[in-house]
Amino acid sequence: MFLLLIMSLFISCSTEKEDLANTLFPLKKEKVLSGLDYTEKKSALDENLIAYQLKDMNTFSLYGQYFANEIKSNSATYAGKNYLELLGDSNDINGYKIHLYTRKDSEKLEKLLLRKLGKPAFDKGNETERNIIWETSGKIYILNNGNAEIQGEKTKESDLLCLNTNFTTLIINATQTTKYSEYLKFRIKNNKKVENYPYSVYNKEEN
Repeated sequence: MFLLLIMSLFISCSTEKEDLANTLFPLKKEKVLSGLDYTEKKSALDENLIAYQLKDMNTFSLYGQYFANEIKSNSATYAGKNYLELLGDSNDINGYKIHLYTRKDSEKLEKLLLRKLGKPAFDKGNETERNIIWETSGKIYILNNGNAEIQGEKTKESDLLCLNTNFTTLIINATQTTKYSEYLKFRIKNNKKVENYPYSVYNKEEN
């Protein structure tokens, strides 16, 4: 009986999936991607950044939740399957991007982040385009979402970027249409860190 209990515990531990919420960047690429099926390409955010897109999005969860769904294809050029990219270079993984095409998953993700991360440091926009940013110790979360039409279906599309806070220049590129980008440029120029100079302080000083 005791042996069966130990075996069941071993099996459950060995099959337990990783939670992105618990990751601390940087992580060694070999350790993270070992045994996974993925494609490698340059990131659309930065040509110096490598995006490792996983074939199985359910390899990782986010706060225990999974988002592997899609809008059914109705054209020769298909775009509508949710995906996960791990972001880094040839040695390390320093963040990830989750892209969602379905309304149900987009709304689920937004509610999840608000519940787990609390009040955002930055939240601007409307149903057409909304930018929500959370500052946490060692990480920054950038959620862009809005109404869209994918494969002829009206939906809500979302893009979540989570990066090591040291990637300030890349974060500027990802937030360049918002006031948050100006805040990051100010931080670089004045050698300030998010821990002691968050966006809330900058916003008060500028207003």
